Amino acid sequence: MQYTVKEGRAAENEDLIKDVFAQLQTDKPDGIEYVVYKTGDSSFMHMISFDNEGDNAAFTEMPAFKALRAALKERIETPPARTDVRRVGNYQPKT
Repeated sequence: MQYTVKEGRAAENEDLIKDVFAQLQTDKPDGIEYVVYKTGDSSFMHMISFDNEGDNAAFTEMPAFKALRAALKERIETPPARTDVRRVGNYQPKT
């Protein structure tokens, strides 16, 4: 999902996203991969993958994610665009 927030709302949106990551770190749910990128000053791209629909439901029911979504319509400049993708490859070096 990709969208642009209104001028002056990027920091607020970023804080709400950080809350989602904090809850993920606390809850440590299985079957979820979540990455968010910020492009430019006010555009965000969320990439979420789930092992199954149950994992999807668990993620979307998290209080932090609900808070992120709650006032999204008020924060966004452009409507979210959702694109379904399929992973072809992934490289993550061991640290």
